[in-house]
Amino acid sequence: MSFFGTFVLARSDTLLPHVPGMRSAFGSRFVAVHRYDNGWQLAHLNPPMYHEWPKIHGGSAPLAIATGAPTLAVEIKESYCLQYGGAAPDGSAWLAHFANTAERTGGTFRDRLRAAGILDIPPRSTAKRCAFDHHEECTVPLPDGADVPDDDPAALADSLSNWAVAAGLSATASGITDAIGTHTDDEAVWGLIDALGLHLVETVHPLFTFREHDWWDAWRIGRDASLRVFRAWDAYREGGELASYDRPLPGADEFVRFLDLVAASMFGGGLTKEELRIEATRLVETYASPNPSHLLAGRSTGGVVVCCVVMVW
Repeated sequence: MSFFGTFVLARSDTLLPHVPGMRSAFGSRFVAVHRYDNGWQLAHLNPPMYHEWPKIHGGSAPLAIATGAPTLAVEIKESYCLQYGGAAPDGSAWLAHFANTAERTGGTFRDRLRAAGILDIPPRSTAKRCAFDHHEECTVPLPDGADVPDDDPAALADSLSNWAVAAGLSATASGITDAIGTHTDDEAVWGLIDALGLHLVETVHPLFTFREHDWWDAWRIGRDASLRVFRAWDAYREGGELASYDRPLPGADEFVRFLDLVAASMFGGGLTKEELRIEATRLVETYASPNPSHLLAGRSTGGVVVCCVVMVW
């Protein structure tokens, strides 16, 4: 199964999910936060929730400004493409790209939906070393009008070693090259952490997940509402009209808000699990649970089952 996700390395006394600018840049689907010595943290995130994509922006720079320390983000797509983004507290930033075409198994998920007749979007060349344009639906995005950087492992290692110097960490370009090798999945990140000489102190896991039994129905309806937000945004970007079956169901905004409440509470500081259960029960009792055939997840179109648009979660 292909790996999708983002790793964010930053230094802060505040746990990264609670740092301003973190969720607006990288989303809220935290897998874990690894704490290292001297205040460094590595956050591992899955791709953002569907409804978060329209607001995802900024990359590493806002977080570097908020923490007052250099920040590094690595976005991984389909286990063959890595987009690196480093930033300094003054707002300056750099980007680098590496795609291992030998690991590439085909077009993007959106390309496969297009081939199945589900999305009406133009095809992208499979001859390109990377099928992603890194401008849309990215946590480490390229500026408007910028092309995907050329793959240059030596320049990448230099950028990472310069970033390490600015961050007060000790790592040479040759050591980084040896550590990350040609990995295009999370192994490149763990190799880089070793090269930077960081020592793990603890791993902090979420207190609960989006898909808890206590609010399973609210999550299921909220995920559908979240997907409908994405579909509306996608139709707007493509200049098309939103299909009637993609329009929001009653209470959609409240169920999306519930997902955001869960996200804001996963590492403490928000609602308790019991308070979330009570709110989920209220929502489901207030808005009759939709017939499963009315939900987008699993909806059949032209004989093809639509599971999602970006990633299943």
